[in-house]
Amino acid sequence: MKRSTSERRRKFLALLSAFPISLLSRRSSAQPKQLKLACYYLPETLQGRGAQLFADKIGQKSAGAIQVSIETSELLISLDLVVKESALAVFCAPCIAKSEPVLGLSVLPMIAATFEEAETLLRIARPHYSAALARHGQVLLATQPWLPGALWSTIPIRSVADLKGIAFALAPTPSIDAESGWRRPFVKLGARSASYSDAEMVLSSEYTGNMKFTQEFAYFTELFYAAQLTFLTAKREIFDSLPETQRHVLVGEGHNTELALWKLTRERLPHRRQQIAERGVRVSAQPPADVVAALRKAAEPDIQSWVQSVGGDGAAILTEYRRAIGRD
Repeated sequence: MKRSTSERRRKFLALLSAFPISLLSRRSSAQPKQLKLACYYLPETLQGRGAQLFADKIGQKSAGAIQVSIETSELLISLDLVVKESALAVFCAPCIAKSEPVLGLSVLPMIAATFEEAETLLRIARPHYSAALARHGQVLLATQPWLPGALWSTIPIRSVADLKGIAFALAPTPSIDAESGWRRPFVKLGARSASYSDAEMVLSSEYTGNMKFTQEFAYFTELFYAAQLTFLTAKREIFDSLPETQRHVLVGEGHNTELALWKLTRERLPHRRQQIAERGVRVSAQPPADVVAALRKAAEPDIQSWVQSVGGDGAAILTEYRRAIGRD
């Protein structure tokens, strides 16, 4: 009996040794799926940290079955380039609105006045965003808002009359195509277009350095001019090739990351105010009502221009959104 057992074991080991080592290792332990995430923001930005948060969540939730590596990429040129470059991507949606005009919605001036309104706009527009991305082989996993735009000035902005004749400029922003649209409402209200170095009032987005402005301006007025969106997407071809359990991980952790990043951005507002005030700048968290009303009216032609560029979907989004927030 012992001889028979020993003989069977010897034959089994001989058979086992005939298999390629690579085949044995694949059978014994599955290799983790490696996914590259191209992030079009620097690692220290809120968006860069959001990309890292997502990568960490994926590794934890999949128990190491999916590993996401982040690579900071060059200036975003086109949506089709995003498709070619990587399995996952984090990028500024309005920056590629030339590819799909609907993606320029979040950069429209004075369309939302609070994060609650911005979330309502996202809920209504999300199916249209997803459809636009799908045309370029992308799956929308998550969104992240920027901190809303704000005014820095050498004089207090107490009413719309203070905008007349003031030297006005836009702080540098990656949304190059949005700059002329952001400038127009102020010019319509009497502001004098000036160079950045000569400006008495500057409109800044989150992307520009607030602490530098504290040395140049005495007043800060929080103006919910636009809360631009960052998108996190997956390449459809790669997404569909994953097992169902891994697709669920990407979708689920995309959703969780989005919730966390919207919450974090909201919480950044009082922190930003405190930081600026500690530098000796007078901070106003609420712009004058007549300034808001005047800017909203002055921005309407740009909003309607976007509607025309998108077509029927644009009109439907705007109508449903304004009905939802009670601003028909």
